[in-house]
Amino acid sequence: MEGLGMAARFGKQQEEKLLASNNGEGGGGLASGFEGNGMVRVSKDSEEFILLRHRFYSSIGSLVPHCSLVDLHRVLYSTPTRRTRWEAFHRSLEAVAQKHGGNANDKFAFAEASKDRIIRIVNDGFDVSGTPEDGGYFGLGLYVTPEPVAINSVMSSVADRDGLRHVLLCRVILGRTEEVVRGSGQSQPGSVDFDSGVDDMKFPTRYVVWYPEVNNRVLPLYVLSIKVDFRSRGLHQEHISKPTSPWISIRNLIGVLSKCLPHSTMCQIKKTHCEFMERKFSRQQLVSRIRQVAGDKILVAAIRSFQAKRAAAASLASRRRD
Repeated sequence: MEGLGMAARFGKQQEEKLLASNNGEGGGGLASGFEGNGMVRVSKDSEEFILLRHRFYSSIGSLVPHCSLVDLHRVLYSTPTRRTRWEAFHRSLEAVAQKHGGNANDKFAFAEASKDRIIRIVNDGFDVSGTPEDGGYFGLGLYVTPEPVAINSVMSSVADRDGLRHVLLCRVILGRTEEVVRGSGQSQPGSVDFDSGVDDMKFPTRYVVWYPEVNNRVLPLYVLSIKVDFRSRGLHQEHISKPTSPWISIRNLIGVLSKCLPHSTMCQIKKTHCEFMERKFSRQQLVSRIRQVAGDKILVAAIRSFQAKRAAAASLASRRRD
């Protein structure tokens, strides 16, 4: 995803929420099994839920109609044991950043687990005593899934009795990565220059955090509970074809608008975009709703700004080829 800058900003904002929630263990009853076990349910009407849902939906793209986010829980670092792990993570973050010139290469990644195992992870940390559940093909470590391929984690998880699959959104310190050879049985960095592993340097689908460092370098932040259903294709199937407009994609438009609109307005736009990705209405209706919220003047300026930057980038690339 966006790398250290985005990770640091997002992580700092969310971790302030985690530590600000130290007054109790949640308050939604025990219906989900997570409340009262080191987590608190996030309201679906909150900005926090909207932003996390939009982030997740953006990572799974066209699969959104089949993988709806139905519940979200924030991990609380309220007990002495959990607070100790939170502090250990940040000490490790600082140490790895210092080792690599200020860049700890921290990312967001997903770890799938059953409901019971998630509760154990949140309260006791990750279990690093045995072979990874998928056979340990990439060595002895915790395998987590990069955000761009979040769907892999969702589909690898096992549905509970309510038909929900659960994944942990974690902040992961990678440092300098190395490609791990499948079947190598590696259990630590190949040299002091490296900190973690990947299955592919160009297009990783797994991050490998070696067992000795797992509970210092992987910090669970949220539990996403997802309903997977490939039987339903949602409403407005006729609107799912790729738009032919030469101006700007909706995703790029949202990126440009986020630089000039207030946070609350962007939350409203992202909520609308999530509903569109769930196929609750057509692209034409989405554009109309964004116009109502942002206004035509700002939309035109955003599109022109994007077009100008794209033209400048194309011109620069052409000059380099020449």
